[in-house]
Amino acid sequence: MLDKRADILFLVMGGNPFPNLISSATRVKNGGRIICICSEKTENALYENFKRTVQGHLDVCFDKITINNTGSKKYFNRDIIKERIAGKLKEELSKNPGISLLELNYTGGTKLMSASSYEVIKNYDYSSSRLDPAINLTYIDPEREVMYCEFKGKGQGNFRFNSEPLYKLKPTFELNIKDVISTYMEIYNINTKDKPENPELSRKLGNLWCNIERELYDERVYAFGNLISFSNGGSLEDIDKLFYEKKLLPDYTGIDTLGFKGKKKILEYFKKTKWLEDYVLMILLELEEEGVIEDVQANIEKKLDKSTPEFEVDLAAYRKYKLYAISVTSMEKPEEAKGKLYEIKQRAKNLAGDEAGICFISLCWETDDLEREYRNIWDRENLKNSLILGAQDFHLLKDKLREWLKGGERFDS
Repeated sequence: MLDKRADILFLVMGGNPFPNLISSATRVKNGGRIICICSEKTENALYENFKRTVQGHLDVCFDKITINNTGSKKYFNRDIIKERIAGKLKEELSKNPGISLLELNYTGGTKLMSASSYEVIKNYDYSSSRLDPAINLTYIDPEREVMYCEFKGKGQGNFRFNSEPLYKLKPTFELNIKDVISTYMEIYNINTKDKPENPELSRKLGNLWCNIERELYDERVYAFGNLISFSNGGSLEDIDKLFYEKKLLPDYTGIDTLGFKGKKKILEYFKKTKWLEDYVLMILLELEEEGVIEDVQANIEKKLDKSTPEFEVDLAAYRKYKLYAISVTSMEKPEEAKGKLYEIKQRAKNLAGDEAGICFISLCWETDDLEREYRNIWDRENLKNSLILGAQDFHLLKDKLREWLKGGERFDS
């Protein structure tokens, strides 16, 4: 019964809060209640961040119950855990006599917490509280992107079963990238940008890699390598000379006409991969305009404290209800680029759990070695949910990103 929203929503909280965010956005009424079943690890910062995020969008009341893990065997006793959850359920029923639909989402938490919660909510003697509400038991399969539901209507005895693709769930409020990221408890602050720094130049530089033969590719690899070297050395004169000599831009009339404010900005732009980040960001913004994705952010920086960045993700895209992490690099040698593969997988997991989509874009001419390395690292036969692209893909970059974002499958031209 996924067409109606719950008056009271019980959530089992695990270290990845994304399933809880999805349930909160789609499964509880405005003005309802959310009860979080927490462990010691999730009862403080993660619970508070989650509560803050949801209440920023929805008028709901929050409460929690904590399943402690103090080392005492009693806290690993299924019956004692069930007794505590049942006590909280009884309390909620007594305080809310007008409840019509009660729901549990048991996606998160440990298997013991999840199974115990499921058993209590499903088998509770609701007649003891003189209530007989409709009951939903929901679970999110992040790999299949489906919500499964066991349900029984008000006054009915038997549970029935249905399911719904996540993208078909109707939200009470729309999630975005910052909602997902800011819910994680280790974050002090988040810095992002949502527009390119120099869109015209980035598009021109990105298009230099489209539909080119190997000989011209090698020339451009050499030229861009020098761009990085000259930027690291702080030489605007050498950068200017390179653009003229290599005829990188047909309409180039001098470094002062590239649209930057000051020498520092020019050097920063060419020193790393800002031009490539912005090139891909513009494509993603176009896909957002087309309705393929709902949000896009660049340079996402998660911080542990005020001074130390934990890590930075180049680009992230959001499509109901899935987050995609995208890493770009101007490296052209597969043996050097391989180190980035582990990095982006781990960062994507930290952003939104194991099922976050992963894309890696480099200037490598061939990507076969990178794909083999990816399979070896993560012990996967296929690249489902992942996309690895190189220089030969640039002329189809938008199409391949669109297909990946829409289906989560590898695009083969």
